[in-house]
Amino acid sequence: MQKKGVDISEHNGSVDFQALKNAGVQFAIIRLGYGSDYVSQDDSRFSENVRKAETAGMPWGAYLYSYAKTAAMAQSEAQHALRLLAGKKPAYGVWFDVEDGQISSADVVTTSQTFCGAMEAAGVYAGIYASLSWLNGKLNSPLLDKYDKWVAQWNSICTYKKPYGIWQFTDSLAVSGKNFDGNWAYKDYPSITQAMSEPEKEEPDLTEAEVKKIARREIEAYFAELAKKPVADWAQEAVEFVQQEGLMRGDAEGGFRPQSFITRQEVAAVLKNLS
Repeated sequence: MQKKGVDISEHNGSVDFQALKNAGVQFAIIRLGYGSDYVSQDDSRFSENVRKAETAGMPWGAYLYSYAKTAAMAQSEAQHALRLLAGKKPAYGVWFDVEDGQISSADVVTTSQTFCGAMEAAGVYAGIYASLSWLNGKLNSPLLDKYDKWVAQWNSICTYKKPYGIWQFTDSLAVSGKNFDGNWAYKDYPSITQAMSEPEKEEPDLTEAEVKKIARREIEAYFAELAKKPVADWAQEAVEFVQQEGLMRGDAEGGFRPQSFITRQEVAAVLKNLS
């Protein structure tokens, strides 16, 4: 089921998150800042907006506006995001905002991979935000298919053909006298991100008795299957001969079990029959 959200930066001024919630807004994606890891490039209201969202009980995500032209710059931008997150793992993930004209000629596929990879290495869900034209053009690479997409297309429908999780459908969602970018989320991000944070359950160690029981069961099953196998064509005549001559008579139930292993006692019986 789709959920309505907004994205917020310092440009929205002081935001009343309770008013947003009362208006049906179910999540917010909050700007961390822009560019490389400099305090001067932090969004001045990031911490405030996170605190307000949490007080209102509204799940949030974050985004960083990129100026990265190289992988090294993208790595610094990832450090910028992680510094401000300070160990938090947002329910709606962290998004790499790729749209600035200054990076239009850069290798944005590589910078996106670098940023998202660093987020994932830190255990944070990562995705890419961009306009429809950039996603269909500069960012249209199979190398980025593994990362979620947040599509900016101010329209009545989203026409992006590849999979995506969020659609930014307007820049004019009016709430309490303020305009926000409006978004629809189509995935249950809180469940996705919570699952990422849960430690893997370790299987309990088996006792020695349990190991022996399993091994015995596997061995018995193997020999049972072996006993069912028929005589191979090349051995058919030989098997008929030893049976007719009384050299090998089979097991107590009369089964010859032609492909089963022979025991020492069975060898002894064969040798006695030869005498």
